Amino acid sequence: MKIFRLLVLSVIILFLVITAISLLIPSHIRISRAANMHASADDVWVHVDNMHSWKEWNPFFSQVPPSEIEFTDSREGRPAVMKIRGTVIQLKEKKPDERIYVMDAKGKKTVINGWKFISNSVSDSSTLQWYIDINLRWYPWEKFASLLFEKSYGARIEEGLSNIKKTVEKSRISFY
Repeated sequence: MKIFRLLVLSVIILFLVITAISLLIPSHIRISRAANMHASADDVWVHVDNMHSWKEWNPFFSQVPPSEIEFTDSREGRPAVMKIRGTVIQLKEKKPDERIYVMDAKGKKTVINGWKFISNSVSDSSTLQWYIDINLRWYPWEKFASLLFEKSYGARIEEGLSNIKKTVEKSRISFY
C-alpha cells in the first residue's frame, strides 16, 4: 500500500512540475516568414484573395484532392469561405496592406493566417510577410508540442512565399 501511495504521489508531483515548466512557454505563438519580391500589392493580392489559386502556391493545400475542397459564399467573383475535411477557412479582414484568414476546425483551436505587404519606397522591391498565429491552452502537451511548430510550419511558409514570388515575378516579366 505504501508503494502504491508513493507511486500516485510521484505521478502527481511529476505532473505538477511538468505543468509548471510548461507555463513558462507562451500561450500565443506566431510563426512568421517574409520574402522580398519585385511586385505590387495588387499583383500579390490576386493570388492571396483567390482561394481557388491557393492549391497552386500554398503548400498546405498542395496534397488536398479537389474533391475534398468546397467553396461557398462568393465575394467579387471569388470565394470567401473554403471547407476542407471539416476545417472552415474564411476571410476575416481585408486591408489594403494585409489579409487575415481564420481557420476553424471542430474541436481544435482557431488558427489565424495573415499576409502583410510592405512597400519600400526607396527600392523597387517589396516584402510579403506570411504569419500564422496560434493560441494555446494551458495544457502541458499543447505547450511542449508548440516547440515543434516553428520547424514544421516555417519551411512550408517559406515554400509558399517562394511560390508566390515566382508566380508574381514571372507574370510581371511576361507583362512587360
